[in-house]
Order: sequence, then structure tokens, then C-alpha cells
Amino acid sequence: MFRYIIVIYTVASVYGQGVSGFRDSAVNSELMKLDQLFRIGDREQYDRRQTPSAAEGTATRVHIEMYIRSFGSINPIHMDYTVDLYLRQRWLELRFLNNSLTRPIDLNDPILVKFLWKPEVYFPNAKESDFQYVTVPNVMLRIHPDGTILYILRLKLTFSCMMDLSSFPLDHQTCYIQVASFVKTTRELELVWYDDNPIKMYKRLKLPQFQIKDIKTETCRQSFHIGNYSCLQAVFELRRNVGYHLVQSYLPTSLIVVVSWVSFWLDVDAIPSRVTLGVTTLLTVCSESTSFRDKMPTVSYVKALDIWMGSCTAFVFLALVEFTVVNHLARHHRRYLFWGSKYVHLSSSARECSDAPAHSHDHASSPVCYARPSRKPSTPWPNPDVKKRRPINFIDVTNLEADKGGNGIKATTNGSGESEDEVPPRPEHSLPREGAEEARAGERPASAHGETAADREDVEDLYESRGVYSTSQDAGDEKLSCLPSRWKKEAVLAKRIDKICRAVFPIMFILFNIVYWDYYEVLAL
Repeated sequence: MFRYIIVIYTVASVYGQGVSGFRDSAVNSELMKLDQLFRIGDREQYDRRQTPSAAEGTATRVHIEMYIRSFGSINPIHMDYTVDLYLRQRWLELRFLNNSLTRPIDLNDPILVKFLWKPEVYFPNAKESDFQYVTVPNVMLRIHPDGTILYILRLKLTFSCMMDLSSFPLDHQTCYIQVASFVKTTRELELVWYDDNPIKMYKRLKLPQFQIKDIKTETCRQSFHIGNYSCLQAVFELRRNVGYHLVQSYLPTSLIVVVSWVSFWLDVDAIPSRVTLGVTTLLTVCSESTSFRDKMPTVSYVKALDIWMGSCTAFVFLALVEFTVVNHLARHHRRYLFWGSKYVHLSSSARECSDAPAHSHDHASSPVCYARPSRKPSTPWPNPDVKKRRPINFIDVTNLEADKGGNGIKATTNGSGESEDEVPPRPEHSLPREGAEEARAGERPASAHGETAADREDVEDLYESRGVYSTSQDAGDEKLSCLPSRWKKEAVLAKRIDKICRAVFPIMFILFNIVYWDYYEVLAL
């Protein structure tokens, strides 16, 4: 049994060596045949400067195919994109028709490739190109027994793509890859696409900002004064993905516009809050617009993103303008109270407020508006330990009369005319309201608890700054009714404008969005 095993092993070893030697001899035989085709070492060797069909006087037809391995992001500033592709060229070498090859031969020998005629093609719209050398030169040459030659190169190319950014970022772009003959005219070389799917894409290929909608192949012809050259181009229809810009551009600016509407719910007298809110939102939307403008090329037309940013800026600016108008209307006549002529304006406006109560002489049913003269700086401040009482030197504005001689204002304290007080006119050299208050604050003594009289008279000074006092105990509800009628009308008008803007601004913004998105969606179709 052991002898039979040794015999079988010996026969198998001899057979394997014979097969291996036969294969090696076959490969060497094919290479020797290839050397004979090129006639290496002979002066009558293969002429690589001549086209394969030059002897017949016809143009050599070269079939082109591209396999795109990667498709880089399109740079909107430089308007280019980078592609890593395999360029496949196939043609019939008539000088190899009567060869003795029995199977296709794949070669990667750069020296041997140099002896072969190859099409002199280039990429007209390429800005940069790079041949791949890692880890070996990425070139392959396959010679078929019927004389067909397949030549494959791997290239990294940067192509220019002239983009129209008028609809950015809701735009569609068309980019091209062009390949043409550089030396041979159409009489010697003709480039054609493969019959079946000449542009192949990697299955997992995805573009970061675009989506490939369609790929077309076309034939072009380049004409120069020295002749016509064959040309091919691949057309890529791209549509930009708007998801990135929705998150980074549209949504933040929309929220900024909505935040600017919060000022419509704030009180008219909340000037610091409304001014801060309006200015902050305006500066924020301007900053967002500037940041995205820096990432885009300088073009001579308006982009869709520019229209959006400009409209959002306009909405925020109009909200700030609305507050300015409302504040002016609400405080138009009240500003006279802070200057020396306040009693004259108060007397004319107070009569309008107090006509009805004056004729009815019913001071219990309706509040009475009072004005009092300013305290002199020399007047001592009341004792802080004494309970605060309503001032007794009030003047009933229902019977307020201006002296025709211009020496002061006369009014009765009880409306009956029995006793009258004369309010001295404000001296011309007297300080404004702010200066008088500072002078008084300097002479007011501090209490034992470390509090000044100004701290205890905040409410009274507030009424005095308005020039209006109420005899009712519930001053909070009757404060507005005690104001002169013109002030009351202005306050009501200001609040009415705010209420109208609460509805008008959102409706206008919604209508703008409908028109904006529908227009660019139809334009894209």
C-alpha cells in the first residue's frame, strides 16, 4: 500500500511540473510573438508616429469610455470641481491583424507602452491634471488577438464649470467633461463614445451638495484655422441640495424676524427693551448676510439668497421703524412737561379733559386732574418719620386759568371761587427738570436709615414728571383717565398700531415666503 502512494505522488509531481513549464513556455511564447510584432531591435520596427489606418487613407476611430470613481464638491468661488476617473480608449490596430496571438495580453511595462501608437487626446476644460503613480503607474494596455487594443489610464482632473448663481441656493447647474484630439485632425482621428453606457459612475458615489439628475453624452467639433478636431463631451445635470442652506441660512434668519415681532407685545413706554431688541435683531441678520456673502463669488447679478437676506433685513428694520413711529405718537405732547412752558400747555389740554367734570361739579364720581408747581430748591424736605400725605397745594385744573397779563396761572382749590392761589411763573433762568432734580437732591437731608428723600419720593416725582395727579385713592386704574384727552388719544392710537402690526407683519412674511418659494420652484422646472 505504501508503495502505491509513493508512485502516485511521484506521477503527480512530474505532471505538475510539466503543466507549469508548459504555461511558462506559453507565456514566453506570447511575449516573443509580441516582440516580433513591434520588431524590437530592427530598423524596420513598428512606427508609433503613424496612425493605424494611415495606410488605407482613412481616419482611425477611437472609442472612449469613462468610469468616474469620485466626483468632488463644486467650488462656487473658483467654479470648478475635481474628478477621479478611468479613461478607457479602444481602437483597432490594423498592423496587428495577422498576428499569431492566441489570447489577450495585458501589459504594464512603460517601455513597451512607449513603442505603441496611442491617441493624442486632452481635456479642453481641465484646469489641473495629475497622473496616478501610487503604487505603480496606473496604466494598462491590453492587446487582443484580433488586433483590438484597450488602453486605460487613471487620472485626477480639475474641470471648470461656469455656474449661473442667480437662483443660488435653489439652483440647477450643468457641468461638462470634454475630451478632444490635440494633434490629429478629423481626417486622421475620430473620437466616438462607447455604444453602451459610455459614462459609468461608482455605485456608492454621492455628491456633498448636489444630486446628479441626468448624464448625457454629446459629440462636439472644435474648429481652428489649421483644421477641425474631433471632440466629445459628457453633460452632468446637477441639482443643489437645499438642506444645508435651510439649516444654516433660511431657518436662523426666519427666527430672527419672528423674534423682532416680540416688540409689538411690549409696552410703548418700554423704550430700552424695544430699542435693544430691534437693534440686536437688525445687527444679527446683517451679520448673517455678510457671513454668507463672503463665501460666494462676486457677481454682477442678484442671487436668490441675497433677496432672502435683504427681505429679512427689511422686515426687522420695519419693526424698528414701527417702534419709532409709535413712540413718537405716544409721547408727542408729553415732552412739553419737561420744559419751562409746561403749565401753558397743561392748561390748554387740561380743560379738554375736565370739561365734563367741571360742569357737573361732581368730584366724587369722577377723578380730578391736578397740577402743582415745582418745589423750590430752598424748600425744606418733609420729615421722613411723618406719614406721607397727599400734597395740599394742588391746583384744580378744572378751574385752571391763565392770567392775561402773563404773570402766572390762577386757580381755585375747591372749585367754588372762594379762595384762589396764584402759581408764580417759571423763571427764565431756571434749570430744566433734570437740573432742578439734581439741585434738589443735593440739598435733601438723608434719613437716619441711610435713605435720601429722593428714594422716598419716587412715586411723587413720577407723577410730577408727568404733571398729572389724581384725587382718587385707586390711582392705578384712573391714571389714564386723568390724562388730558389728547394724551389719551395718542396712547390709544399707539396701542392700536401695535395690535395691527401683530397681525400684519406675520401675514406679510407668510405671503413673501409663498411667492419666494413658488417662484424659484417654477423657475427650476
